[in-house]
Amino acid sequence: MAEVKVQFRDSYAQASFEGMVAPDGPTGYTFSGTLKVTCKLDRSRTNFKSMVALGHGGTSAEYTYKELAIADYSENVLKVEGKGTRAKNETVDFRVGVNTGLSGQFTYGDKAIVTAGGQPQDLNPTYTSEDSKGNTKYDVRFNGTARSDGPTGYVIQGALTGYSGPGALTTQYATFGYKTSGGSWQYETVSCDAAPKEITIRGRRKSGENIQVVVGATSQVLNLYEYGSEVNCTLPDDF
Repeated sequence: MAEVKVQFRDSYAQASFEGMVAPDGPTGYTFSGTLKVTCKLDRSRTNFKSMVALGHGGTSAEYTYKELAIADYSENVLKVEGKGTRAKNETVDFRVGVNTGLSGQFTYGDKAIVTAGGQPQDLNPTYTSEDSKGNTKYDVRFNGTARSDGPTGYVIQGALTGYSGPGALTTQYATFGYKTSGGSWQYETVSCDAAPKEITIRGRRKSGENIQVVVGATSQVLNLYEYGSEVNCTLPDDF
């Protein structure tokens, strides 16, 4: 998911929206977050109320608006969520405004352009080791997803779990390795006693480049790591 932040401010009101945007298939998106609005106008003698509007839509399309009534002279905190459509691989625009015009017309702040991101791909690398009697000595797993974050980015999210059997004299560790096809390995590590570990990684890649992941444990002499099989993940170009 991608973050979105938009603001509006004039002499009579201020408003902000902070939230998250996620893909909903190749031609859709969802969003959720918090609107904070304060309006200093007294609308008690008018035939309309003070309102805040959150506009959203694909960059090439018109805005769709979510309009909500607000109380005057106080901060309004509103939880909002919604969804919309966009062209394939299109970014999403957001803006927020308040109806501060004399007849209740809306005025808006600057727009924010957000990349919704690609559809998540499952990532489930594993590493296991047994003793001579078939008992499990180590069991390390990553349960998560990877997705494109625009044409040159990626996001990995999930949980790293690690089990080590009894008998070790030193702290045992589980590790999660990741890299792009042309890059170098990087690692997220946790002691088996402290697992699971929630992991979120944002990285850069060449356009169209895949990523590889692997898990392992300090199962060798002198606490050296041994790893399971590498898993290759193709990130669809839809984002």
